[in-house]
Amino acid sequence: MTEDEVLVLLAALSAFVRKYAVYPTEHHYNVLILWAAHTYVYEEFDTSPRLFLDSAVPGCGKTRTLELLDETARSPLMAFSASPAALIRTIDKGGRTILMDEIDTLYNKNGGNGSEDVTAVVNAGYKNGARVPRCVGQGMDIDVVELDAYAPMALAGLHSNVPEAVRSRSIHFRMKKRKPSETVSPFYRRDVSEEAQPLRDGLEEWLEPLREQVRAARPRMPKGVEDRAAEVWEPLLVIADLAGGEWPKRARDACKHFVFAKSGYARPIGIDLLADIKIIFGSNEKMASADLVAALVAIPDAPWNDIRGSFLNQAALANFLRPFDVRPKTIRQPGGTTPKGYVVAGEGGLAEAWERNLRPDDEDEQGQSETEPAPIPSQPATPATPATPQVKPRKSVAAPVAPPKSVAAPATPPATKKMPSTSTVAAVAAVAPSQGKGGAKAAKAWLLEQEATA
Repeated sequence: MTEDEVLVLLAALSAFVRKYAVYPTEHHYNVLILWAAHTYVYEEFDTSPRLFLDSAVPGCGKTRTLELLDETARSPLMAFSASPAALIRTIDKGGRTILMDEIDTLYNKNGGNGSEDVTAVVNAGYKNGARVPRCVGQGMDIDVVELDAYAPMALAGLHSNVPEAVRSRSIHFRMKKRKPSETVSPFYRRDVSEEAQPLRDGLEEWLEPLREQVRAARPRMPKGVEDRAAEVWEPLLVIADLAGGEWPKRARDACKHFVFAKSGYARPIGIDLLADIKIIFGSNEKMASADLVAALVAIPDAPWNDIRGSFLNQAALANFLRPFDVRPKTIRQPGGTTPKGYVVAGEGGLAEAWERNLRPDDEDEQGQSETEPAPIPSQPATPATPATPQVKPRKSVAAPVAPPKSVAAPATPPATKKMPSTSTVAAVAAVAPSQGKGGAKAAKAWLLEQEATA
């Protein structure tokens, strides 16, 4: 595909998503499209980021998002209440995208049978090459087999006690209810599947020949995105760099938005404590424990005046700070007293704990070099061996729609506009045999048809 054809395909995908769903920011649309695209070549990445959707109340679009991925991602499986064994066996067959709804029932207070095993599958399968050993056979004839656990996963559920290990491997969508002014088109699955077929074909046609380039790509990360966050975002930035146009900038803007956004989940209490202590200390180099506790308890809306039903005291403060290797020591006050307290510098001081665990919010505009994609080699660094086809057959095999010949397709997506809630799905045009680049032509035809009927 040419770059213009790719941009038209992604514009059609964006129009398709906007037709049936409303998200809080533009970044959500861009991430959803890039995440769906990465599933077609996920085997070439070191990691596959989990897409984690939650909301405070039902009816915020979580299930609809999974349904949209079920129509656009590669070989999807909607897995409701799947057992760990079933998940592993499905993933081991290869080429599947796992979509799991209602995970809040797995992690709530009264549920959780098997939740540890499912969490292990979700976490282990985030890394390429992850294997799960299993015993097979009967009686004395037992053998150990290693099953592949690596696969793309999207998880959805109400605000729940999902383990931090899962969230740290995820791009987190905090879903919200649509406003009355935000309307979408009715979602009829039997029509939408046929409507999305050209988009699926287009993604496969675009990305399948680029596996070697995907494997060789090393995208530039925005400033401050490193370690686990860099692992999570690498696949999406690679896809955006391959697309070209505005997509490299869109992807990096989305990366900064999600990585540095304030999470809806509370930070560990020890981190909050370190942050408040740093504010209280200011430019002081030492402070008595009693004075520090009094200052913490006096902070409005802070939890320090009611921890497990009692006020914070010096013993509790020491217990909270011990995991950070911060320990109270005898300090000398100006009046000659020597109470127990805390110091900033030195062994057991606060400086190292602050440096290692607190990061200032960095909202400054990044330099141009951060938004420019790293060059993607046209050839791999080492000779490539013939690749085994990875694409599995999908449920729909309808031929792509023939494009109109008299209208030129736009190279950029149309301006965002609200879809009428009473609109009907456009009738599918008569199909014609594709003559090369069918996915790109069909996506262009779909986008033109939506513009004509909007």
